[in-house]
Amino acid sequence: MNQKKSIVIPDCPCCKHFFEEKKDGKFCCSAFPDGIPDEYMWGSTFVQELSECNNGYKYEEDETA
Repeated sequence: MNQKKSIVIPDCPCCKHFFEEKKDGKFCCSAFPDGIPDEYMWGSTFVQELSECNNGYKYEEDETA
């Protein structure tokens, strides 16, 4: 039986609010300083389409990346 596999490429690392460091094994950002939830980082939530991620922050493309 063939199973389809998909690759998830998260938007978060391309956001200017993303941090390079991890906390408790999770990536962090200004919206989620204690760790980006899996549904935002790896799941079905498309952060570019949200009016806000959390704490007043929303996705903003990092022009320097």
